[in-house]
Amino acid sequence: MSKVQDADQLLTIIERLHAYKDMDILLENILHEARTFVGADAGTLYHQKDGQLYFAHIENDTLFSQGHQQNKYVYTNHSIPVDAKSIAGFVALSGQSLLIDDVYALPEHLSYQFNPEFDKKSNYHTQSIMAVPLKNSEGECLGVIQLINAKNDMGESVAFSQQHRLSISLFAQHAALAMEKVEFAKQMIMRLVEISQLRDPHETQKHAERVGEYAAALFDAYAIKNGTPLAQRNRGKEALRLATILHDIGKVGIDPAVLSKGDAFTEEDKEIMVWHTIFGARLFHRRTSVWDRVAFEVTLSHHERWDGRGYPGRVHDIFSDQLPKGPGLSGKQIPLAGRISAIADVFDALVSKRSYKEAWDIETAIGYMKNKAGKQFDPELIDIFLSIRETIENIHSRWNEKQPRAASA
Repeated sequence: MSKVQDADQLLTIIERLHAYKDMDILLENILHEARTFVGADAGTLYHQKDGQLYFAHIENDTLFSQGHQQNKYVYTNHSIPVDAKSIAGFVALSGQSLLIDDVYALPEHLSYQFNPEFDKKSNYHTQSIMAVPLKNSEGECLGVIQLINAKNDMGESVAFSQQHRLSISLFAQHAALAMEKVEFAKQMIMRLVEISQLRDPHETQKHAERVGEYAAALFDAYAIKNGTPLAQRNRGKEALRLATILHDIGKVGIDPAVLSKGDAFTEEDKEIMVWHTIFGARLFHRRTSVWDRVAFEVTLSHHERWDGRGYPGRVHDIFSDQLPKGPGLSGKQIPLAGRISAIADVFDALVSKRSYKEAWDIETAIGYMKNKAGKQFDPELIDIFLSIRETIENIHSRWNEKQPRAASA
């Protein structure tokens, strides 16, 4: 491929990055696009926060099929410090990119060294590494792209070139700008959650974000099972994660005296609570984008039940001052986004401590969800939920009150 073709391809990739609205999807694609562009066998994207580099995404064609990690949440429980001892830590600390032809031949006098622990555990052989910082418009390091083992036409591991370094450095500048834009949008969404929290003492940002994580993981597994193309999967997962974060935003319209009761509602209180689904849907009634449409479905239908005993039921006019009459929606009358968010919301409520209840252990909560299949929840989605239990447990662990544990690398 000529330098002109390389430049055209890089510009096309950069343009794609700026279309993403969800940080997790963006980070996944930053790594995948960078790795694919230079023909690297593997790579890691680190996201910096509070002096630590968190494993945001890992890809390895040799170890993981189709270029995707088996379970990214296994890695996101780990972090390494931003210091000069590791390769990625040095790049984040110094803001300098590194080209290393052979990590096992690094001079001993360097402050950073390669840790062969992963190679030993996985029977993998790391040879060449290119590590590039992701610096925002203020010069702050948001993370590090670390690419491993450039491949030649024969599939052999070779060194990365200076041209690779220049291309990925330019790519990283635009990737960091895209990250800034997505983070700004995310903070606006979280401000809405904070407004809801002012009204409802039981609503928290952590609950909202965890529900978004569970919903995105469940949708992704569902989409894979049903053969959904990758681009469509990403758009759906992106929209559902953000929409599900706002599943209870309609509580801003509910009397705080009712919300503060937790689960001790009277029949009159329960009727009042139905309105939070309608108030939430009113915020997204225009439905001019995919995100608006998914948010409308999530806010309105996340309390519907598979057996038809949920609420609010068939709403013909969300601006009516009368509650809908009749039973709730049932089965696949409930939008997919609503069926998924219902599972995510209830599971997180079970395994989280509230002022009026202790947190359930994972095993008990999983048993409850399984028992409610075909009653409260879509049985197909519960089967998929159970099939990704390891992912669910790792999300739960990641969002635990304890800090993610450090890892050597």
